[in-house]
Amino acid sequence: MYYVEFIERDRFMPVEIFRTLADQASSWVDPAADRMVLQLGRTMRLGPRPAYLALWRIAGLERLDAWEAYFSTDAYRTGNPRSHAMHRAIEIARAGLYDAPIDSGTSREGLHVVEFLEGSAPTDAVAAWYGDRARAWPGGRLGYVLTRVGLLGPDPAHLAVWTFADYAAAEAFVRADPGAGPLRVVGAGVYRWLGDEVL
Repeated sequence: MYYVEFIERDRFMPVEIFRTLADQASSWVDPAADRMVLQLGRTMRLGPRPAYLALWRIAGLERLDAWEAYFSTDAYRTGNPRSHAMHRAIEIARAGLYDAPIDSGTSREGLHVVEFLEGSAPTDAVAAWYGDRARAWPGGRLGYVLTRVGLLGPDPAHLAVWTFADYAAAEAFVRADPGAGPLRVVGAGVYRWLGDEVL
């Protein structure tokens, strides 16, 4: 399961401070149960707002019980100044919970193209369609396809993360019609790893 944060930057916050405090890679207390897999920032203003995404792989919905319990402790209130500073520097505009029909991972490097999709379909149909699309684009790597759990997340209900070496490698993909499938691509954005994005 994934917990996805949709993050915006306060326009009055210097970007250098935002990038430092928004980097959550080392901020959590239980890396065995929660793992940050992506921290992406929209680059060249190509894509929707909020402009930043953070993807956390979590063991399951019960992790939110543990998170809420931790955020209610004195250890959090008095012993985690970095987390308090982070929450003052970034605006988590919305979060969502997602299952992952495809979860093959990706790397920090490269240009990440995120597709946003709507519709409803069985998980196996979504996985099969994306498997066919991934085979059609050997120049890209399909890292994640995420499907919203119920209504716990913003519209559109699904997202997919592709990685290409650069814009030139992604051009044919972003120009192509995704074709008919169980879901409908309704938007896309271009991202770099947090700190590498161009505002």
